[in-house]
Amino acid sequence: MATSSISRFILLSSSALFLASACTKPPTSKEEEMMEQVANEKQILAASKVERQKIKNHDMITQAKFWGDQFDLNPSDYEAAAEFANALRAIGSAERAVDVATQALALHPGDVELSKTLAKAHMDTGRPDRATNALYNAVPDGEDWVLYSLYGIALDQLGDHKKAQLRYTKALDISPDNQVILANYALSLALEGKPEEAEAKLRHAIASNEFVDPRVRLNLALILGVQGKFKEAEEISTADLPPHMVQANSEYFKRLLTPSSRSWNALRHTQQD
Repeated sequence: MATSSISRFILLSSSALFLASACTKPPTSKEEEMMEQVANEKQILAASKVERQKIKNHDMITQAKFWGDQFDLNPSDYEAAAEFANALRAIGSAERAVDVATQALALHPGDVELSKTLAKAHMDTGRPDRATNALYNAVPDGEDWVLYSLYGIALDQLGDHKKAQLRYTKALDISPDNQVILANYALSLALEGKPEEAEAKLRHAIASNEFVDPRVRLNLALILGVQGKFKEAEEISTADLPPHMVQANSEYFKRLLTPSSRSWNALRHTQQD
């Protein structure tokens, strides 16, 4: 691997000493191969603070490679472990992210950031029960709204909407009027069969924030569609979607009028972590 601004390498020196004399025979081809192998071995050095900052401007695959090298060099490196696990999730390697975050948490028990990453990775792999275990260990020390919102999402995936809503309420105590929390809360209410209450939460989110995430508006369109308010749902959707997608969404909303269709699998894409 060539020297770059991201990784620095040094050649390992051979510990073997070869004694030269007039009668010494030239090395055999096997000996030459061994010497070349030793000379070409490289060791990755710990990246500097500047290099670690710069890598965050690169694509996620490059970041995963960089942080993976740093993690392999020193598994107890907190930043390397946290960044590597996040990058792995971003490139779709959730199982590996679980392994890395679990290993890091063994060294940093109850760490909030690592716990959140582990929980997300577990949910990525369809194991919300394990996600709740990871979050439970971090909650006593956490005053982080994301922690409680994630906990709510995991509980919603498990079908325990009442407990999920308690977590969203706690998250809102920490971050009032947060549109992400309100949107997740609204979906939980919809999954519980309370679309009117879900609609109220989403309208509150839109009214309380100057800059509204398009996903919040689309969630409102979804909830309106579930209630059969197709015209209003289409009007809201047009702010963020092209006409053909508005039409596709309208057809999707009609299918969701059947209560049995309002499952986590049908609506999961609308929750935000």
